[in-house]
Order: sequence, then C-alpha cells, then structure tokens
Amino acid sequence: MTKVVHIVIVKFKPEVPEQVKEQAAQDILALKDTIPEITAATAGKNFTDRGKGYEWGWVIELAKKEDLPVYSNAKPHQDFLAQYKSTFEDVLAFDYIC
Repeated sequence: MTKVVHIVIVKFKPEVPEQVKEQAAQDILALKDTIPEITAATAGKNFTDRGKGYEWGWVIELAKKEDLPVYSNAKPHQDFLAQYKSTFEDVLAFDYIC
C-alpha cells in the first residue's frame, strides 16, 4: 500500500514565544480530527544542532496523491495558515510517495 508523506519544517521568527510554537504543533496535530484525508500526523521540536535554524517539524500522512490538494485546501488547514503563517520566518515543505 502506498501513501503520501507531507513534511513541513518551520523556522519561526525570533520574537515568537515558545508557547506559540508549541500551540502551532498541537494545532497541526488537531487537523487529523477535522480533515478525514489525514491518516497519521506527528509533530516535534528539533533537538540537535543540525537543523540550520529550523526548530519545528510535522509530518502528515495521506492515503493517496489526490488527497494532498484536498488537505491543502481544506478549511481547517487554511485556518491554521491564516493563524500562524505570519509567525514563520521560513518554511520548507517536502512531499513524497512511498
């Protein structure tokens, strides 16, 4: 069985409090409860010195390629972006099928 893995790695702006970063991670995990195409979700803070300033990352798993635009355009995901996009200094998204 194949799946789509959507990885997002975030560098927050320096002035963003840790509490906001943690809440963003919790809110991304909560999308699993509102977007049925999400089959699994994890999030966590980098704990090594290899992150090049990227502090947090999350992984969203979807059943098929066609679910990625459904997830991306879903209202809960768009609401997440509206709330947190201004706190991001940089974002790296990487998607693959396995």
